[in-house]
Amino acid sequence: MVKNIKNLIRRKLPELIKKLLSRVYNKWNLRVVLDKNLVKDLAEYFNLSYEQTLCMLKVGTRLNKELWNILTPTTEEEIKRFYKIIPFYPFSLAWWHMSKGQRDFRDKILRISRGDVLDYGGGIGDLCLAFSKKGFNVTYADLQGKTSEFAKWFFKKRGYLNIPTLDVERDQEKIWGRIYDTIICIDTIEHIPHPEVILEKIAMHLKNNGKLVITALDFAGKEDHPMHLEINFDVEKLLNSFELFKSDIYDWLWIKNPKPR
Repeated sequence: MVKNIKNLIRRKLPELIKKLLSRVYNKWNLRVVLDKNLVKDLAEYFNLSYEQTLCMLKVGTRLNKELWNILTPTTEEEIKRFYKIIPFYPFSLAWWHMSKGQRDFRDKILRISRGDVLDYGGGIGDLCLAFSKKGFNVTYADLQGKTSEFAKWFFKKRGYLNIPTLDVERDQEKIWGRIYDTIICIDTIEHIPHPEVILEKIAMHLKNNGKLVITALDFAGKEDHPMHLEINFDVEKLLNSFELFKSDIYDWLWIKNPKPR
């Protein structure tokens, strides 16, 4: 219903008004509200001052882009190596997650999730930490590298030693050896060379009536994010084949084997 109302409003509004509202909305959503404790944690881990850390937070995305353009990875192994060695991602992810839009988005995720949770592509681990604080049984999974190393340190620093931190290459049996109530895959699938393989695994390891939270399914490469890979197959058809159907409320929420509508 909410989605239909929003679509109706978009269709009725003049194009100029829609563009102006979109600019205001995007500016508001991208407004960053600093998590000072997270900034201090980054400063401690990377042995930087608070001011130096703020600077790195603001330029992290640009540095990611520049290193990608220097290395120009093309093969799957080259892409994996890029993510293993790059030291700037913890800063760009933290800055992005501190934006108002992402804060609101993550609050919604915490409200709609249930049961055992897998955060596939958990990044710096801040969402896993939020899940654990809420009492969820959450598993962190990501490619071994600078970002996942920070996440492990971050969990220990905050006193959450009960979060399994798994490597998506080395620990596949542990990750896919169980079924989950909720699987999170935020801003991850567009970085993976063969996303259809991961989507199939995710779908197969989600319980009936389980929830998949996933973003960037229709994301193509952009100038500021050359590491974002184009998804060139019918994602909805693939997920539907595993009885995963998009929610009527949120574009980023899929339900496994829902009741007939």
